[in-house]
Amino acid sequence: NYITLTNLSERELQRIIDLRISPINVSVHATEPELRAKLLGNPEGANGYELLKKLASGGITMNCQIVCCPGLNDGQALSRSMTDLAALYPQVNSVSIVPVGLTKHREHLFPLKPFDRDGAAETLDRVNAFGDVCLEKHGSRIFFPSDELFLKAEREIPEDAYYEDYTQLENGVGLLRLLQEEFRSALENEDVTCDGVPFSIATGVSAAPFLTKLLVTAKQKHDNINGRVFPVINDFFGHTIDVAGLITGRDLIAQLTGKDLGKRLFIPQVMLRDGEGVFLDDVTVS
Repeated sequence: NYITLTNLSERELQRIIDLRISPINVSVHATEPELRAKLLGNPEGANGYELLKKLASGGITMNCQIVCCPGLNDGQALSRSMTDLAALYPQVNSVSIVPVGLTKHREHLFPLKPFDRDGAAETLDRVNAFGDVCLEKHGSRIFFPSDELFLKAEREIPEDAYYEDYTQLENGVGLLRLLQEEFRSALENEDVTCDGVPFSIATGVSAAPFLTKLLVTAKQKHDNINGRVFPVINDFFGHTIDVAGLITGRDLIAQLTGKDLGKRLFIPQVMLRDGEGVFLDDVTVS
Protein backbone atom coordinates (compact mmCIF):
# COMPACT_ATOMS: atom_id res chain seq x y z
CA ASN A 1 0.00 0.00 0.00
CA TYR A 2 1.22 3.48 -0.90
CA ILE A 3 0.61 6.50 1.31
CA THR A 4 0.60 10.17 0.25
CA LEU A 5 1.60 11.67 3.64
CA THR A 6 -1.18 14.26 3.27
CA ASN A 7 -2.92 13.46 6.57
CA LEU A 8 0.17 12.85 8.71
CA SER A 9 0.51 14.92 11.88
CA GLU A 10 3.89 15.85 13.38
CA ARG A 11 3.23 13.40 16.21
CA GLU A 12 2.46 10.56 13.81
CA LEU A 13 5.53 11.39 11.73
CA GLN A 14 7.73 11.23 14.82
CA ARG A 15 6.08 7.98 15.89
CA ILE A 16 6.99 6.35 12.56
CA ILE A 17 10.60 7.40 13.16
CA ASP A 18 10.66 6.36 16.83
CA LEU A 19 9.14 2.93 16.11
CA ARG A 20 11.37 2.42 13.04
CA ILE A 21 8.39 1.60 10.82
CA SER A 22 10.47 0.94 7.75
CA PRO A 23 10.36 0.54 4.81
CA ILE A 24 7.26 2.47 3.81
CA ASN A 25 5.80 3.05 0.35
CA VAL A 26 5.10 6.64 -0.67
CA SER A 27 3.20 8.02 -3.66
CA VAL A 28 5.26 11.07 -4.60
CA HIS A 29 4.15 11.93 -8.18
CA ALA A 30 6.06 15.25 -8.03
CA THR A 31 8.36 17.04 -5.60
CA GLU A 32 7.52 20.60 -6.74
CA PRO A 33 5.04 21.72 -4.06
CA GLU A 34 2.31 23.39 -6.15
CA LEU A 35 2.36 20.64 -8.78
CA ARG A 36 2.09 17.89 -6.17
CA ALA A 37 -0.84 19.64 -4.49
CA LYS A 38 -2.56 19.91 -7.90
CA LEU A 39 -1.94 16.27 -8.76
CA LEU A 40 -3.32 15.06 -5.43
CA GLY A 41 -6.16 17.57 -5.38
CA ASN A 42 -5.12 18.41 -1.85
CA PRO A 43 -3.25 21.50 -0.61
CA GLU A 44 -1.62 19.33 2.08
CA GLY A 45 0.27 17.60 -0.73
CA ALA A 46 2.53 20.63 -1.15
CA ASN A 47 4.78 19.73 1.77
CA GLY A 48 5.37 16.17 0.62
CA TYR A 49 9.06 16.55 -0.14
CA GLU A 50 9.72 18.21 3.23
CA LEU A 51 8.11 15.21 4.95
CA LEU A 52 10.23 12.85 2.86
CA LYS A 53 13.34 14.69 4.02
CA LYS A 54 12.28 14.35 7.67
CA LEU A 55 11.65 10.63 7.27
CA ALA A 56 14.99 10.21 5.52
CA SER A 57 16.86 12.08 8.26
CA GLY A 58 15.14 9.78 10.75
CA GLY A 59 16.59 6.73 9.01
CA ILE A 60 13.32 5.52 7.44
CA THR A 61 13.69 3.66 4.16
CA MET A 62 11.17 4.57 1.45
CA ASN A 63 10.14 2.96 -1.81
CA CYS A 64 8.35 5.57 -3.90
CA GLN A 65 6.21 5.78 -6.99
CA ILE A 66 5.57 8.45 -9.58
CA VAL A 67 2.40 7.96 -11.60
CA CYS A 68 3.29 9.93 -14.71
CA CYS A 69 0.60 12.04 -16.39
CA PRO A 70 1.51 13.45 -19.84
CA GLY A 71 1.66 17.23 -19.83
CA LEU A 72 1.66 17.46 -16.04
CA ASN A 73 4.46 15.68 -14.20
CA ASP A 74 6.50 14.24 -17.07
CA GLY A 75 9.32 16.02 -18.93
CA GLN A 76 11.23 18.59 -16.89
CA ALA A 77 8.93 18.13 -13.89
CA LEU A 78 9.89 14.45 -13.84
CA SER A 79 13.58 15.34 -14.07
CA ARG A 80 13.23 17.65 -11.06
CA SER A 81 11.43 14.97 -9.07
CA MET A 82 14.13 12.41 -9.84
CA THR A 83 16.89 14.85 -8.89
CA ASP A 84 15.20 15.67 -5.58
CA LEU A 85 14.52 12.04 -4.70
CA ALA A 86 18.02 10.88 -5.65
CA ALA A 87 19.37 13.42 -3.13
CA LEU A 88 17.69 11.34 -0.40
CA TYR A 89 19.37 8.05 -1.39
CA PRO A 90 19.82 5.52 0.26
CA GLN A 91 16.75 6.34 2.39
CA VAL A 92 14.83 6.66 -0.87
CA ASN A 93 15.67 3.12 -1.92
CA SER A 94 13.74 2.85 -5.19
CA VAL A 95 11.28 4.81 -7.31
CA SER A 96 8.92 3.32 -9.87
CA ILE A 97 7.74 5.38 -12.84
CA VAL A 98 4.27 4.21 -13.87
CA PRO A 99 2.09 5.59 -16.70
CA VAL A 100 -1.31 6.87 -15.65
CA GLY A 101 -4.13 4.41 -16.32
CA LEU A 102 -7.37 5.95 -17.57
CA THR A 103 -10.73 4.22 -17.66
CA LYS A 104 -13.63 5.23 -19.89
CA HIS A 105 -15.49 6.47 -16.81
CA ARG A 106 -14.12 10.03 -16.63
CA GLU A 107 -17.18 12.29 -16.53
CA HIS A 108 -16.43 15.64 -14.78
CA LEU A 109 -12.79 14.65 -14.16
CA PHE A 110 -9.59 16.46 -15.10
CA PRO A 111 -8.87 15.96 -18.85
CA LEU A 112 -5.93 13.61 -18.52
CA LYS A 113 -4.54 11.89 -21.60
CA PRO A 114 -2.80 8.52 -21.82
CA PHE A 115 0.75 7.97 -23.02
CA ASP A 116 1.25 7.33 -26.72
CA ARG A 117 4.29 5.48 -28.09
CA ASP A 118 6.43 8.60 -28.54
CA GLY A 119 5.60 9.97 -25.10
CA ALA A 120 6.39 6.63 -23.47
CA ALA A 121 9.69 6.43 -25.37
CA GLU A 122 10.70 9.95 -24.31
CA THR A 123 9.90 9.17 -20.68
CA LEU A 124 11.84 5.90 -20.85
CA ASP A 125 14.88 7.66 -22.29
CA ARG A 126 14.70 10.36 -19.60
CA VAL A 127 14.39 7.87 -16.74
CA ASN A 128 17.07 5.52 -18.06
CA ALA A 129 19.56 8.34 -18.69
CA PHE A 130 19.13 9.55 -15.11
CA GLY A 131 19.24 5.96 -13.86
CA ASP A 132 22.59 5.49 -15.58
CA VAL A 133 23.94 8.51 -13.69
CA CYS A 134 22.63 7.13 -10.39
CA LEU A 135 24.14 3.72 -11.11
CA GLU A 136 27.54 5.31 -11.66
CA LYS A 137 27.25 7.52 -8.56
CA HIS A 138 25.40 5.32 -6.08
CA GLY A 139 25.69 1.76 -7.40
CA SER A 140 21.92 1.61 -7.98
CA ARG A 141 19.64 2.89 -10.73
CA ILE A 142 17.10 3.96 -8.06
CA PHE A 143 14.54 4.81 -10.80
CA PHE A 144 12.75 1.99 -12.60
CA PRO A 145 10.08 2.35 -15.32
CA SER A 146 7.17 -0.07 -15.14
CA ASP A 147 6.81 -2.85 -17.70
CA GLU A 148 3.80 -1.02 -19.09
CA LEU A 149 5.98 1.90 -20.22
CA PHE A 150 8.24 -0.45 -22.18
CA LEU A 151 5.22 -2.08 -23.80
CA LYS A 152 3.66 1.27 -24.71
CA ALA A 153 6.97 2.44 -26.21
CA GLU A 154 7.29 -0.90 -28.06
CA ARG A 155 10.71 -1.44 -26.48
CA GLU A 156 12.29 -4.68 -25.33
CA ILE A 157 12.06 -5.48 -21.61
CA PRO A 158 15.54 -5.00 -20.02
CA GLU A 159 17.69 -7.89 -18.87
CA ASP A 160 17.62 -9.36 -15.37
CA ALA A 161 20.54 -7.28 -13.98
CA TYR A 162 18.71 -4.03 -14.79
CA TYR A 163 16.13 -4.68 -12.05
CA GLU A 164 18.70 -5.26 -9.28
CA ASP A 165 16.67 -6.64 -6.33
CA TYR A 166 13.24 -6.39 -8.06
CA THR A 167 12.13 -4.05 -5.26
CA GLN A 168 9.01 -2.82 -7.07
CA LEU A 169 7.62 -6.06 -8.45
CA GLU A 170 4.14 -5.47 -7.01
CA ASN A 171 4.04 -2.14 -8.84
CA GLY A 172 4.53 -3.85 -12.20
CA VAL A 173 8.28 -3.24 -12.44
CA GLY A 174 10.22 -6.23 -13.77
CA LEU A 175 7.32 -8.69 -13.63
CA LEU A 176 7.72 -9.73 -17.26
CA ARG A 177 11.50 -10.13 -16.99
CA LEU A 178 11.22 -12.20 -13.81
CA LEU A 179 8.55 -14.35 -15.46
CA GLN A 180 10.85 -14.93 -18.42
CA GLU A 181 13.81 -15.80 -16.18
CA GLU A 182 11.72 -18.28 -14.16
CA PHE A 183 10.28 -19.68 -17.39
CA ARG A 184 13.75 -20.27 -18.87
CA SER A 185 14.88 -21.96 -15.66
CA ALA A 186 11.87 -24.27 -15.66
CA LEU A 187 12.36 -25.07 -19.34
CA GLU A 188 15.92 -26.23 -18.64
CA ASN A 189 14.66 -28.80 -16.13
CA GLU A 190 15.24 -32.13 -17.83
CA ASP A 191 12.68 -33.85 -15.58
CA VAL A 192 9.83 -31.76 -16.99
CA THR A 193 7.64 -33.45 -19.58
CA CYS A 194 4.68 -32.14 -21.55
CA ASP A 195 1.40 -34.06 -21.47
CA GLY A 196 0.16 -32.52 -24.72
CA VAL A 197 -3.23 -31.63 -23.21
CA PRO A 198 -4.55 -28.55 -25.06
CA PHE A 199 -4.83 -25.37 -22.98
CA SER A 200 -5.32 -21.64 -23.32
CA ILE A 201 -4.13 -18.51 -21.53
CA ALA A 202 -6.28 -15.40 -21.11
CA THR A 203 -4.48 -12.14 -20.40
CA GLY A 204 -4.52 -8.42 -21.08
CA VAL A 205 -3.82 -7.01 -24.53
CA SER A 206 -0.41 -5.61 -23.54
CA ALA A 207 1.05 -8.88 -22.22
CA ALA A 208 -0.41 -11.20 -24.87
CA PRO A 209 2.47 -10.89 -27.41
CA PHE A 210 5.01 -11.53 -24.62
CA LEU A 211 3.26 -14.72 -23.47
CA THR A 212 2.89 -15.86 -27.08
CA LYS A 213 6.70 -15.61 -27.47
CA LEU A 214 7.14 -17.78 -24.36
CA LEU A 215 4.85 -20.41 -25.85
CA VAL A 216 6.86 -20.41 -29.09
CA THR A 217 10.05 -20.85 -27.06
CA ALA A 218 8.55 -23.74 -25.10
CA LYS A 219 7.43 -25.43 -28.30
CA GLN A 220 11.03 -25.54 -29.53
CA LYS A 221 11.81 -27.95 -26.68
CA HIS A 222 8.44 -29.67 -26.26
CA ASP A 223 6.90 -29.92 -29.71
CA ASN A 224 3.68 -31.45 -28.35
CA ILE A 225 2.75 -28.30 -26.45
CA ASN A 226 -0.72 -27.29 -27.59
CA GLY A 227 -1.58 -23.86 -26.22
CA ARG A 228 -3.08 -20.55 -27.33
CA VAL A 229 -3.02 -17.05 -25.89
CA PHE A 230 -6.22 -15.00 -25.91
CA PRO A 231 -5.84 -11.23 -25.45
CA VAL A 232 -8.92 -9.94 -23.63
CA ILE A 233 -10.12 -6.44 -24.54
CA ASN A 234 -11.24 -4.44 -21.52
CA ASP A 235 -14.83 -3.48 -22.28
CA PHE A 236 -15.61 -2.98 -18.58
CA PHE A 237 -13.11 -0.19 -17.84
CA GLY A 238 -12.39 0.90 -21.42
CA HIS A 239 -10.01 -0.06 -24.20
CA THR A 240 -7.24 2.22 -22.94
CA ILE A 241 -6.84 -0.24 -20.03
CA ASP A 242 -4.79 -3.12 -21.39
CA VAL A 243 -3.18 -4.73 -18.32
CA ALA A 244 -4.13 -8.20 -17.08
CA GLY A 245 -4.81 -7.12 -13.50
CA LEU A 246 -7.89 -5.10 -14.48
CA ILE A 247 -9.63 -7.74 -16.61
CA THR A 248 -13.08 -8.60 -15.25
CA GLY A 249 -14.96 -11.87 -15.14
CA ARG A 250 -17.74 -10.67 -17.43
CA ASP A 251 -15.24 -9.67 -20.14
CA LEU A 252 -13.65 -13.12 -19.93
CA ILE A 253 -17.06 -14.76 -20.26
CA ALA A 254 -18.19 -12.54 -23.13
CA GLN A 255 -15.02 -12.92 -25.18
CA LEU A 256 -14.10 -16.56 -24.51
CA THR A 257 -17.52 -18.18 -24.75
CA GLY A 258 -17.60 -20.47 -27.78
CA LYS A 259 -13.81 -20.37 -28.27
CA ASP A 260 -11.75 -23.56 -28.40
CA LEU A 261 -10.02 -23.23 -25.02
CA GLY A 262 -8.82 -26.84 -24.76
CA LYS A 263 -9.02 -28.66 -21.43
CA ARG A 264 -7.56 -25.90 -19.23
CA LEU A 265 -7.78 -22.12 -19.07
CA PHE A 266 -4.98 -20.28 -17.29
CA ILE A 267 -5.44 -16.74 -15.96
CA PRO A 268 -2.93 -14.46 -14.20
CA GLN A 269 -3.40 -14.44 -10.43
CA VAL A 270 -3.45 -10.62 -10.48
CA MET A 271 -6.92 -10.73 -12.05
CA LEU A 272 -8.28 -11.88 -8.70
CA ARG A 273 -8.59 -10.06 -5.40
CA ASP A 274 -5.91 -11.12 -2.95
CA GLY A 275 -6.80 -14.41 -1.31
CA GLU A 276 -10.13 -14.66 -3.10
CA GLY A 277 -11.40 -16.35 -6.24
CA VAL A 278 -13.25 -13.16 -7.22
CA PHE A 279 -12.71 -10.74 -10.12
CA LEU A 280 -13.05 -6.96 -9.81
CA ASP A 281 -16.68 -7.10 -10.97
CA ASP A 282 -17.61 -9.66 -8.26
CA VAL A 283 -17.76 -12.55 -10.74
CA THR A 284 -16.25 -15.65 -9.15
CA VAL A 285 -13.84 -18.11 -10.79
CA SER A 286 -16.43 -20.87 -10.56
